[in-house]
Amino acid sequence: TIPWHRTTCYYVPMRMSRSTVVLFGDSITQMGFGGDSSIGWASLLANAYTRRADVLNRGYSGYNTRFAMDILPSVFGSGDDDVSSYVGRPLFVTVFFGANDASLPGDRAQNQHVPIDEYEGNLRKMVQSIGERFQADKPAVVLITPPPLAKKKWDGWCMENYGDLSPRTNEASKMYGDRVKSVAKELGCPVVDSFSLLGGNDTDESYGKHLEDGLHLNGSGNKLIFEGLLDVLKRDFPELAPMDDGDDKHGKKGIALHGALW
Repeated sequence: TIPWHRTTCYYVPMRMSRSTVVLFGDSITQMGFGGDSSIGWASLLANAYTRRADVLNRGYSGYNTRFAMDILPSVFGSGDDDVSSYVGRPLFVTVFFGANDASLPGDRAQNQHVPIDEYEGNLRKMVQSIGERFQADKPAVVLITPPPLAKKKWDGWCMENYGDLSPRTNEASKMYGDRVKSVAKELGCPVVDSFSLLGGNDTDESYGKHLEDGLHLNGSGNKLIFEGLLDVLKRDFPELAPMDDGDDKHGKKGIALHGALW
């Protein structure tokens, strides 16, 4: 057995012949494959792209856009790096940040708050940087707004598990989501409005039923995000959506199943 302190880690380039889908975001993305027998929006997406593309989860719990900009080169490469050796050749990339940026400035313990103007600027730089890394083969970038925040449920969960609050409001989540839509319009990116999909303009109890702890998605919330994303792809990029006619292989548009049908 080699002692851990004597081991050396080497970066091994990826060799992918199949297309990929890259999911870049915070804990809502990291938890997107579900757990404890629950479904996740990423696992539903991976199932939809079975034999079509490999779904790569690049979710980082606790991250805001400021932290995400710091790790962007380690996710997509930098300088003369071959970006395909990091994430292959994506059909599209989702960018799903904001739930932590929108935490209130008084949350000194977590220090996740990012002022809204900086948040908007970070999103803009992120989309532009991803595009620059791929040059001529730029993938579509889909922006996703932060979901609504069920304050009573979230405060209760924080007190029960940590004995302290992580101050957030539904109003802040909506404002940050509006900035996502603004950047999407400016840069010509499609947007999945998770705030509206989960009913963020309704009552706390109404949209809270889609949230596990008031912030993170439960099974129904994950399903709504998946369905919303698929709807956006079919509307704006039908050639990138899973083919759903002609036995999923010989249809008129979309990504067909790989390999012969038996």
